[in-house]
Amino acid sequence: MDDYTDVPVDEFAAALLSGYGWKEGAGIGRNRKEDVKVPEVKKKIGRGGLGFIEEIPEKQIDTNGNAASENPANGNEKTESRTENKGLFPVGKELRIVNGRKIGMKGKIVNVKSGGDLLVLRLSRSNEKVEVPSRDVAELGSADEEKCLKKLKELEIKERVGNKDHKDRNLSRKRDEQEEKPRKEKISWLRNHIRVRIISKKLKGGRLYLKKGVVVDVVGPGICDISVDESRELVQGVDQELLETALPKRGGPVLVLYGRYKGVYGSLVERDSEKETCVVRDEDTHELLNVRLEQIAEYTGDPSDIGY
Repeated sequence: MDDYTDVPVDEFAAALLSGYGWKEGAGIGRNRKEDVKVPEVKKKIGRGGLGFIEEIPEKQIDTNGNAASENPANGNEKTESRTENKGLFPVGKELRIVNGRKIGMKGKIVNVKSGGDLLVLRLSRSNEKVEVPSRDVAELGSADEEKCLKKLKELEIKERVGNKDHKDRNLSRKRDEQEEKPRKEKISWLRNHIRVRIISKKLKGGRLYLKKGVVVDVVGPGICDISVDESRELVQGVDQELLETALPKRGGPVLVLYGRYKGVYGSLVERDSEKETCVVRDEDTHELLNVRLEQIAEYTGDPSDIGY
């Protein structure tokens, strides 16, 4: 008992086992084949899940994204095996992207991710780094690259032909529209003694915007002098593009300014603002005439001045 009291606490278990004939380095149990190794748990960093393999930029991958096998017995044989196997993509190898957004572009491998499923390429033209699945790349000069380039050329030809056809159709349509659309000459509808409304803010700095007035003199094609109703101000050299015709109330006197019934004087019977048409009763024949609103204006002068 004294022997046990002299044994340190951290060596007590070993001393107890030695009493049963166990020796350091010997196995435990019935057969005592070997010492049982205690499994060591290594802490994983990052976000990799079960089966995750850390990046292997120094290794090579084949076209299926699998890491290349190495022969530890002979380093020279390993290098020769990599060189002879054309299915391997080493870091630094130039490839062509044959599928996806960057199809047709060339780049060099600068990194390998996700156990070889993902390649990081530096594009030749833009020097941009992009991540591409290993299944979407092909070696230069391979059958897959030739197929990709052929497909791109066919698409380019189709796009060129399509753009040309679209352009030709647009030109043809515009030509047809120009031929079908009659040329509208500028109609000078101004007459003395008709009431008009100013519809432009450019005239007199906008001070007369939407004011009504009477044409007192037509001084040229499409140019007139106006007497403003409210202020009796005389505004000279007004272009008809800044004006629109003003209409009287129902039964008021109107003059047809242009069109089929140009020069007809009569009274306004009714008007349809939605259809922009009206009915005018001819003062002489009492015939009811259908005209557009823009073709008539209130007449403020003496009908005898225009032959009535």
